[in-house]
Amino acid sequence: MIISEELRKNNIAEYILYMWQTEDLLRSMNFDINIIKTEIINKYDVDDELKTSILNWYSGLIKMAELENIKESGHLQVIQNLVNDLYDLHLWLLNNNSELKYKQAYQLANPHINLLAGKMKASSSTNEIDICLHGLYALMLLNLQKKEITKDTNIAMDTFKKLIGLLASKYHDREKKPEKYYK
Repeated sequence: MIISEELRKNNIAEYILYMWQTEDLLRSMNFDINIIKTEIINKYDVDDELKTSILNWYSGLIKMAELENIKESGHLQVIQNLVNDLYDLHLWLLNNNSELKYKQAYQLANPHINLLAGKMKASSSTNEIDICLHGLYALMLLNLQKKEITKDTNIAMDTFKKLIGLLASKYHDREKKPEKYYK
């Protein structure tokens, strides 16, 4: 909860990846609030009031996962909505003539996006930003597992990092100055 709040304010893409990791963590603990309390919450060195807030946050995530039927797989709708919002901004940036740096980053990433989409067997409803984020999430998991990452994968993921980094920056700029984006 504490980390997610900071990430939500500062880097929307990292927030999304963090929330996907949190979903997987909850799955690994069978969405059991008692296990979560023992294994996560009780290890925080914070006062009881903050521990209660953290417990309530995890409980809320568990309830949403149950209601949305994503206990086995999938992502919370609130997080998917953010991915879709990023995709909408991505399309807006691609159609804006003054966004040359973003368009260049996209042109570099596009062949890798298409390649990953094929490997993922992505449906036609899976958007390019979703594909990039899934690639970055998979890279994070591979790094955590200390698995070898090929040169080609690193090259592809570097293009994703640059594109998503620029997109996240534009997202936060839009949050601060919506008039620049909604004319």
